Amino acid sequence: MTTEALPGVSLTFVPRGSDEEPLRTDVAAFLGRFRRGPAGVPVRVESWRDVLGAFGAPDGASAAPYAVRGFFENGGRTAWLLRVTGPGAVARAEWAVGDVGGFAARRYTVVATSPGAWANGARVGIRFRSSTVAGPPTVDVRVTVPGEPPESFPGLAPGALEAGVAASRLVRLVPGGPPPAPRARVPITLTWELTLTGGVDRPPDRGAYAAAVARQATLPEPALVALPDLGADLSGADHRELVRELLVTVRPLLDRLVVLDVPPGLVSVDEAVAFARELDAPGEDLAAATAAVYHPPLLVPEGTGARTVPASGHVLGVIARLDAERGAHHTPANAVLLEAVDLAVAFPVAQQVRLVDAGIDLLRCTRGRGLVVWGGRTLSTAPDLRYIAHRRLLHLLVRAIRRVAAPLVFDVNSPELRLTLVRALTSVLLAAFRAGALAGARPEQAFRVVCDEGNNPPGQDPATTVCEVEVAPAVPMEFIRLRLVLGADRGLEVIEA
Repeated sequence: MTTEALPGVSLTFVPRGSDEEPLRTDVAAFLGRFRRGPAGVPVRVESWRDVLGAFGAPDGASAAPYAVRGFFENGGRTAWLLRVTGPGAVARAEWAVGDVGGFAARRYTVVATSPGAWANGARVGIRFRSSTVAGPPTVDVRVTVPGEPPESFPGLAPGALEAGVAASRLVRLVPGGPPPAPRARVPITLTWELTLTGGVDRPPDRGAYAAAVARQATLPEPALVALPDLGADLSGADHRELVRELLVTVRPLLDRLVVLDVPPGLVSVDEAVAFARELDAPGEDLAAATAAVYHPPLLVPEGTGARTVPASGHVLGVIARLDAERGAHHTPANAVLLEAVDLAVAFPVAQQVRLVDAGIDLLRCTRGRGLVVWGGRTLSTAPDLRYIAHRRLLHLLVRAIRRVAAPLVFDVNSPELRLTLVRALTSVLLAAFRAGALAGARPEQAFRVVCDEGNNPPGQDPATTVCEVEVAPAVPMEFIRLRLVLGADRGLEVIEA
């Protein structure tokens, strides 16, 4: 932003952007359908206003915008959004300038900034004013899209029109053809009224979701993942296989939790139980430990009524809020859900017991407190993989370990390197112990770091260093065992033992 301070002197203020913080465990990633916005490109947002600017207001066609709003309303601070969509078409309009001097081209194409039907009917008003005693020629552009605040770009130079409109969130100008041959006489003013058409929405298929799953895995910052529209977009085998692909992708990262929703087509308790048990198939404990299912959906205010929304977005907001207040090692249970008016379904006690036994975390409406999160377990039935607090403590430790160990991957294995690594890891674990995340009255009862000749024998490749870490969480009491392997040819590997 530039402001005039004194005649001939201007001050330029550049807003400071927020840097990514991979050590945080309260950042969420949402994969779903949005009204507009870049398709398949992750966008970092820090408020609901950022969401509206980048992706537009909710239009009722998808659940993801409402889930993201629930995330921020429940205390979430930062999220990455990936718009998942099929191969849609972009709305556009042709603009013939003709032989009006000063423009960069004889014709332009006005195109929407992203695919979809959202820009159909958008109107672009353009007014050209020729040179007068007041100054050179100028162009005013006004963009009006249904459901969006109008945008105005006054006083643009005709030759720099494309760059001037580049600040728009809604449209772009694409020049075509050679510059016009200037006419001897040009009217004082010329106006054009354009209407964009041809935008098409296509629902995402399994391939689009698979690409989004792979893309989110490359983002170092998110520690929470939700797919609010997945159950509505994919069903049957496509849905099951995509969820398993997601869990298999997330499992080796050891740094994020997936919060799933029961697909809306599974209306009975029997179907919900079968869905959860399919994800915890024999031999898939580690994959199931990366995910939790929260049920039932919520009713949130919309206009004069209410709308049913999957619970994952609101739950992620609660987890993020508790993370900031207490730390990642606290169980996200018995916490109040905000900005929801009721549960979409009320289960009798007997059905609640069946859902809990299947590993589904319930939301409940309690007298005097309203809606609360009731449950903090993953889908895994293995005792040492069952608790969300246990897994999120692991995620925090893995992120911290990567931060201190990654700069050392090119160092040669030596007593000095091993001592440096032990000191760095010990400082991380001491911080967790002092925060109350670990068990024991003394640090030596809470954790152990081994990086000596016992796991690095003399005949070992000098380019590889092995370090073993054992951690006792405060609750539950099972040990977390990690194995670190540093090597110039393999980077840093963190393996859960």
